[in-house]
Amino acid sequence: MTMWILAAIAVVALLGGYALWLHYQLWQQRRRKTTPSEPSDPGVREEQHLARVKSLYLLADALLEEKMTATEGCLRLCAIAAHLHDSEQFRREYGVLFRVAEATAHFPILDDWKALSPEAQRRYTRERQEIEARYMEAVVEAARRIKQHYPL
Repeated sequence: MTMWILAAIAVVALLGGYALWLHYQLWQQRRRKTTPSEPSDPGVREEQHLARVKSLYLLADALLEEKMTATEGCLRLCAIAAHLHDSEQFRREYGVLFRVAEATAHFPILDDWKALSPEAQRRYTRERQEIEARYMEAVVEAARRIKQHYPL
C-alpha cells in the first residue's frame, strides 16, 4: 500500500515539474513577443542608432526651416525618440515635443482627414494652430537643442 502511495506521489511530482517547465517555456515565448527585438550584432545596433540620430537632426532642421508644421515635427521626432536607448532622458529633456504630440494625437490623418467635412477640417486646423502658437517658442528652442545634441 505504501509503495502505491509513493509511486503516486512520484508521478504527481513529475507531472507537476513538467507543468512548471511548460509554464516557464510559455512565459519566455510571450516575453519574446512583447519585448522589442534588439539586434544582437553590435554593428547593426550602432548603425540603427546613427540612423536615428541623423533622422532627429534632419527633422529638427526641417522644423526650424518651416518645411513642416510644428505638430508634424513633434509627432515625427517623438516617434523616432521612442526607439532611442535613452528615450526617457530624451522625453525629460524635450518634453514640450511630447506635449504637442499628445495634444494633437487625436487628429485624423490621411484618408480619415480627407473624409472630414471642410468645416471639421477647419476646426482641427484652428485647434492645431492654437496648440502650435502656445508652444512654438519652446518647440523651436527644443529643435535647436536637438540639432546641437545630435549633430550629423
